[in-house]
Amino acid sequence: MARRDWYCEEVLSGKTKVVIVWEDEHVLAFHHPIPQSALHVVVIPKQHITSILDPEAANGALLSSMIHAIHMVARQLELDKTGFYVRVNAASEDVTPHMHWHIVGPGIP
Repeated sequence: MARRDWYCEEVLSGKTKVVIVWEDEHVLAFHHPIPQSALHVVVIPKQHITSILDPEAANGALLSSMIHAIHMVARQLELDKTGFYVRVNAASEDVTPHMHWHIVGPGIP
């Protein structure tokens, strides 16, 4: 059974309050409410896109904003000095069906 779209239903709707790190007209970057490491930021499109495999994910403006968000978050949190990794969701039944990229640091495990 597919999971519900937590990002649209909770974060983008405003039901779940998050600490925003960076945003523009296409994307929102925020601290993960239940972090798995010391620094854990999630970058999501404001438009519903199911995953990196969704044809809408190939939109040049969206991809540019997603990458720009990674740059801005890394610099703001000084991850550019310590290292970090980005994890991208793909079509999987056990993952929230909304494209989301996790920026995790410091350091690379």
